[in-house]
Amino acid sequence: MDIDLVLRRDWQARAPRGSYTQLDSTRGVKVHYTGGRVEPAIVSDHAGCVELVRSIQGYHMDGNGWIDIGYCVDEETEILTRQGWKRYRELEPGESVLTLNHETGASEWQGLLDVYVFPAGAREMVRMEGASHSSLTTPQHRWPVERRRRRTGTDRRKGRDGGPPAGRMPRAVTEHERLWVTTETMGYWDRVPLAAPCADLPTEAKWSDALVELVAWFWTEGHVKPLRGRATTSVAIYQSQKNPVYVARIREALTSVFGPPVPGFPRTGRSTDGVPRWRETVNRHLTEFHLSSDAGRRLLEMAPDRVPTFEFLLSLTRAQLSLFIETSLAADNNGKDKLAQKNRAGAEAFMFAVLLTGSAASLRRRSPTATCASDMWAVTIRRQQYFAPRAARKSASFRISREIYHGEIWCPRTANQTWLARRDGTVYFTGNSFVACPHRKVFEGRGLHHLPAANGPGLNAGHYAVLGLVGNAGLVQPPDAMLDAVLDAVQYVRDRGGAGKEIKGHRDGYSTDCPGDPLYAWIKRGAPRPGGGTTPPPPKGAPPFPGRLLKYPPVMEGEDVRTWQRQMAKRGYDLTVDGAYGARSRDVCREFQREQGVEDDGIVGPLTWRLAWEAPAADG
Repeated sequence: MDIDLVLRRDWQARAPRGSYTQLDSTRGVKVHYTGGRVEPAIVSDHAGCVELVRSIQGYHMDGNGWIDIGYCVDEETEILTRQGWKRYRELEPGESVLTLNHETGASEWQGLLDVYVFPAGAREMVRMEGASHSSLTTPQHRWPVERRRRRTGTDRRKGRDGGPPAGRMPRAVTEHERLWVTTETMGYWDRVPLAAPCADLPTEAKWSDALVELVAWFWTEGHVKPLRGRATTSVAIYQSQKNPVYVARIREALTSVFGPPVPGFPRTGRSTDGVPRWRETVNRHLTEFHLSSDAGRRLLEMAPDRVPTFEFLLSLTRAQLSLFIETSLAADNNGKDKLAQKNRAGAEAFMFAVLLTGSAASLRRRSPTATCASDMWAVTIRRQQYFAPRAARKSASFRISREIYHGEIWCPRTANQTWLARRDGTVYFTGNSFVACPHRKVFEGRGLHHLPAANGPGLNAGHYAVLGLVGNAGLVQPPDAMLDAVLDAVQYVRDRGGAGKEIKGHRDGYSTDCPGDPLYAWIKRGAPRPGGGTTPPPPKGAPPFPGRLLKYPPVMEGEDVRTWQRQMAKRGYDLTVDGAYGARSRDVCREFQREQGVEDDGIVGPLTWRLAWEAPAADG
């Protein structure tokens, strides 16, 4: 295919401020326009096109803070991983983070594809702040929302005496719809999800319900008994005799896990006989359950230092998570749907369990009071699953404002284009490569295999970006030569950049006027070649990258693993197609990577995935 490509060096592009993110396959191309006035004179003056492209790059780099021609949160915003909440400097691509599948409404663990960090500088940011929500984001930040359709009709009933209607019955909401909005386009009825049921929870129990309940009693009401100043695995669980039902529950759980109680423990010195035991005593108003070192070790494996591990919580079924939460609340006895602990790590673990069930929660530090002399970390389970920022503006305690922010900004990239964020204790889900000019020339922007920045946060990995040099004033109707240039760029990224067959406008994925009505109308007609020509279909290649890195250890399972294994078996590798990415899959991956001349790390990322389908066979 012939393309009149103006390379970066030819239009004197500035060097990027950082490294590009690799992009090896996409669903296709998003078409953009400049969004401002474009002087019609550039149609007869190519030098004007060059100057305009330079000014666009300058705006993106200096105005937006992007690394090159091409959305984000502040430094205080955290993201939820399988190891708990993390700041952006602690993140590594590939680790699992909690995302929202906006089509199903369920949360999913996905591999972090990348983390973008932009340097500190004076930027305008949008703050939404109140008791139940805190966010500080760049303008036009993208949000997944659920919108209530307007209520329809009323049901008016006659009075008991048959007279006129005696008031109105509540009007029913017909349905909800899920869609994407920006901070600026968010409407009164738009609700941001605060939590969602996790679709990746185990369906088969690994532990008995009695053990899960014991861990809950232990981390809230337990104690690790020291022996002459050294740590031991002997533990105790205490419960007030004012709560005979709770005493009976603990006794029943201990019996189920460790057998009936014993009158005392055998004296074995520092060694043990390996038999877990427990005994029950009464000390004034307390019933004390003492566990031998062998029994205590079982509980400490799940909750070392009386803090439940995230690994343990992730291994629980949905019903067991609910049991763990209910028991913890009962033991803590801090009120309905509230828990308070001195140990922040324990409170964080409890909040993690709540979020996995699909309930929203907040974490706050509580100062000492007259009845409690120490700081406490309070977790509140919220019955509201959504938060409507525009509606909340009616309250004096919530505000939406703009301010100048001077710190670093950052954003993650996931396959679902969303992530669970936390700021100030509140939790919520939040979620141009080539330029064509009217002389049928194509300016190289970020170039092939480089992630664009123009499609919108979370959307850049799905499509390359091609910009037509028309605006919303002046030159708004794209000349035929420009349409040809756009299609030349499309075919170029298909042939050499792994782009898929889609050609869409910026507004198809993001709430914007881009690429302007005339250019968008052409896209909706199928992007035909001027003069009746057509754009050749894209070559067949790899299926879309699944969005998570396949690696071992631990063993990863799923249909994406099975798909890759099936393809490697077709290529002649001795590999069982079982959907489990273990040691053999890793070794095959390394062998294949060495054959292709790429880093042999044994991880199936976007590049290795694409090569599995598109690289020539070893025998030629």
